[in-house]
Amino acid sequence: MKKIFFLFSLCISISISAQTAESIINQHLESSGGISKWKGLNSIILKGSVTLGIEESFSMVIYHRRPYEKKVAFIIEGKEVLNEGYDGKNGWTFSEISKKNEKVPGYQPDSFDSDMMEYSKKGFEAQYIGKAKEEGKECYKVVLTKHTNKITYCFSTKDYSLLSEETNEEKTLYFDYKSFDGLQFATKQIGRPKDGGEYVIKFNQIQINPAISDKVFKF
Repeated sequence: MKKIFFLFSLCISISISAQTAESIINQHLESSGGISKWKGLNSIILKGSVTLGIEESFSMVIYHRRPYEKKVAFIIEGKEVLNEGYDGKNGWTFSEISKKNEKVPGYQPDSFDSDMMEYSKKGFEAQYIGKAKEEGKECYKVVLTKHTNKITYCFSTKDYSLLSEETNEEKTLYFDYKSFDGLQFATKQIGRPKDGGEYVIKFNQIQINPAISDKVFKF
């Protein structure tokens, strides 16, 4: 009887945890603009600056179009210099040696949508693991797991905004949320790669569903 009761309690605990994780993610998506609004986002252009280390700072622009096309470029002497790009088939970056764009072997493109959007359809399992502190703010911690892929999110207990996201490679902190065409975006991000270093990205302009020429993604 004790074993049966233990298994029954365990099943209930897992079920409650999954429902809580799902509820928190849904609250975040709804409070940041709404699931239907996020699904209606098909392209985006973000402009701002990136600071690498202490002194290196560059203007930057990011183009992203559903489902995978992407271009991240630094603006140097008025010209876009490719940092990272994906044309739908291959990843690209600018080579300082050849002084031209070159393919990146084994490049894994980012999905246009966040992994938390319809996470179960993507094969992820969600688990709420409790409350924590992130940069002095209380948050709900939710973990998405798919095989060896693990993503830990911290959502504000105050308004469900995303405070941080952590993978095996990097931790990203999010600040200064602003609304653009009804969608909430963090206009400041701090990235901390696990192999060391830190970078800060600030956005001063975000365009929602702009028309982006196919030429942008030809590298």
